Parts: sequence; structure tokens; C-alpha cells
Amino acid sequence: MLALLILSGAVFGLGVALAIRAWSVPVPQLSDALDNLSGARNRADAGAGEAQEDSWIRLAGPAGRGAVARLAGGSVALPVAELELIGWTPEGFLTRKVLSALAAALFFPLIVAAAAGLAGISLPFAVPAALSLALAAGGWLLPNLVVRDQAKEARDELRRSVCSYLDLVSLRRDASEGPTQALERAATVGEGAAFQKIRAALIDARVAGGQPWDGLRSLGERTGVSELTDVADITATAGVDGAAIVATLRARASSLRAQLLTEDITRANARSEKMTLPSALMVLAYTILLGFPAVSVIAFG
Repeated sequence: MLALLILSGAVFGLGVALAIRAWSVPVPQLSDALDNLSGARNRADAGAGEAQEDSWIRLAGPAGRGAVARLAGGSVALPVAELELIGWTPEGFLTRKVLSALAAALFFPLIVAAAAGLAGISLPFAVPAALSLALAAGGWLLPNLVVRDQAKEARDELRRSVCSYLDLVSLRRDASEGPTQALERAATVGEGAAFQKIRAALIDARVAGGQPWDGLRSLGERTGVSELTDVADITATAGVDGAAIVATLRARASSLRAQLLTEDITRANARSEKMTLPSALMVLAYTILLGFPAVSVIAFG
């Protein structure tokens, strides 16, 4: 009976959550729809990531957005560089943390209590309460792990794209283009997320009235990719002093490519070493499986 009551409460809570979500989804504005159709909104940093973040923030509802705004005021440390790399907003990140903690704290203990009730096991109140707190802490930390892994992949992709970008800029400089034109036209070649970030940084610098290498430097500082800062420093010498930078760009691209290759080899060796223990355990288990019948016959007759 207790298990049925717990399951009924969980289903009722899920229905209330779905009703709140449906109520909190706003009606799209006509101006926003027209901006999306005309391409006025910058798609470099927005796109699918922004729509996903908006859905998470809408899921929290008005009360959740207020709580997230207070958390974003400085009470929670934010991985700013990682969020910049993967295109998450701080509000969306905090919304994920809060909802993950609430879901883990509310639903999983109910499932455990319902399973125990169906099995005829009576659990004291302290057990679900302690489980709820532990799962809430795990749910709170889960988005940090997701952000860390995705940011690592995005940073590696951005660094690899910088290699290609350096080669493209050097080719543009070989064609007697100025530093500004070389940086901007080279960024229009790639279609990946990394090149979209580079184009967005160049556009922001142009709108702000600065030089394109200032936008690259700002992007490198925000994302923690120092290679972008190197590109900005090299091209700035050509833009300010008129220095010849083609050889420098190609040398930097070659050294960065060699560095990335070394890191890939190191990572592959580390993964190979991690496979040693599972392989040894598998061989040990197979040996025990084959030798147990003979040992049991000798030992127990």
C-alpha cells in the first residue's frame, strides 16, 4: 500500500511539473521570428546551443529563473571559459545544476522506496533522506563534469582549427592581401563551430571599432586557447609595423601541428596503458574458469 501511494505521488508530481513547463513556455514574438528568417541575429554563437539553453531556462519557470538569477550574482563559481567554448550561457548552466539536483533528490529516492515497499522491506526515514541528499549533491556536480568534458573536446577542436586558419591567413598574405582582409577572408572558408567562433570574434571587433586581431585576442582570453592570442600577436605586427609574417605564420602552424600530434600520441599511449588491467583481469578470470574443475576434483575428490 505504501509503495502504491509513493508511486501515485511521483506520477502526480510529474504531471504537475509537465503542467508548469507547458504554462511557462512563452509565445514567440513576431520580431524574433523575422530576425531569425532574415539572418539578422548572429548565428555564430547562437544557433542550436542558444535554443537549447532557452528551453532549459523556460523549463525552470519564473520562480526558477529568479533563483538562477540570484545564483548567477556571484554565489556560485562559474567555469566561464568552458561555457564560452561550448556555447552555454551561465543561466542555462545554473538551471541545469538546479534541475539535476532536484530531479536526483526527489525522484530517485522515491523509486528506491517504492521498490523496497514492493519487496516488503521497511526502510527507516533516514535512509531515503540520506540518499536524497547524496543524490542531490551528485546531480548538482553532474553539469560541471559534462561542461568539463565537452569543453575539452571543443578546445581541442578549436586548436586544430587554428592550425588551418594560420595556413589560410598565410596564403592570403601571399596573395598580397592586407592583415585585416587576410584574417577576415580566411575565416569565411571553414564551416565548423570553431570557425564560427572566429568569425563572430572578428565581427564583434569590427562592430566595436577595433582591429580584427583584437577580437582574436579577446576570444583566446575568454576560451583559454593561447594559440589564438599568438595569431593576434603575429598579425598585429604586420598591421602596425608592416612586418612580413608569412614565414612566421607557417612556422607557428607547423609547431602547433607537431604539438597536437605529440599530445594525441601521449593520449593514445595513456589509453593503451589503461587497457592493461582489464585485459589482465580477463585473462585471470579465464584461467580460473578453466582450472577450477581440475582443482576442485583434486582438492575435494
